[in-house]
Amino acid sequence: MKVMRSARVSIAATLTAALMLGAVMIAFAIRSGAEDTPSAPPEKAKIEQFLKKIVASQGGGRIVIDQWRPSPIPGLWEVHYFMDVLGRRKPGVVYISGDKLILGQIIDTTTEKNLTVGLVGQPTKATYRLEDFDLEGRVARGNPAARLTLIEFSDFQCPYCKQLYHTLGTLMTKYPGQVRIYYKHFPLMNLHPLAYTMALAAECAREQKADAFWALHDDFFTNQETGGDANALMIRLKVWAAKNGLNGDALAACVQSRKPADRIEADLRDAKTLGITSTPVVIANGEFIGGAQPLAVYERLLAPPTDAPPPPAPPPPASPAVPSASPSPAH
Repeated sequence: MKVMRSARVSIAATLTAALMLGAVMIAFAIRSGAEDTPSAPPEKAKIEQFLKKIVASQGGGRIVIDQWRPSPIPGLWEVHYFMDVLGRRKPGVVYISGDKLILGQIIDTTTEKNLTVGLVGQPTKATYRLEDFDLEGRVARGNPAARLTLIEFSDFQCPYCKQLYHTLGTLMTKYPGQVRIYYKHFPLMNLHPLAYTMALAAECAREQKADAFWALHDDFFTNQETGGDANALMIRLKVWAAKNGLNGDALAACVQSRKPADRIEADLRDAKTLGITSTPVVIANGEFIGGAQPLAVYERLLAPPTDAPPPPAPPPPASPAVPSASPSPAH
């Protein structure tokens, strides 16, 4: 489900927009031939923390410091970083001098040459690992040794997520034992008033019985409701619990206490690290896939690589054995 938000300043633009006054001052330093030496090397953790704050204020993403080195400008360090957002890795540069960080481009006013733009390459595809996500205590569906592992960010009231639910169900049926799914909650509360409560309910069901999480997950998508009647939801949960061998009163009490909220908040933090603002999103073997994509998108990831070497040729048929001549008797 797409989320409409007010226009926001691009993160990449914020981190690389020219601060003209600073650029001119630095250019004067070039012309003057200042002999200042760079301050002590910048602290990686400190820079990452600062850049993460900027990224978080712009909607999310992941910052990775690549390297730092003395810049051509006396007194400045050049810090190269990557910003991963929505499956794209965007390179960037900031400048550090002591405890001062400069967000901007350096322009030599004598030559009118931009000294920063050439340092930043083109965006590439970002990749992710299972270790990048909080999966503690998650009940995954599918074979632990599957060839394709999916981390799904979804919302129980999102109609596009329902489409993905059916697509992934078909995928698991068509490729038994080859797909494993981790589900992570990303309830869009401004669009779906009960999505957060339903996420709590699924986690509360899991606390009573591990496989109850996926049973309630399936029920929410199969019989999806996009309305906002909280009382009707609680009645539905109690009826569902009775049919599935769970304690309905305990399930309702767990939901009302918001006991598993920490787990949902951890999922929301992971979503922010990806820069997600809509559902569904899937991380498939490290690849970012946004939206309710068709089955073929996932089948591609299960296909053998196109550059795989051809199978070895069968050995040639064996030649008929030729009897060797008997050795001559010794004389």
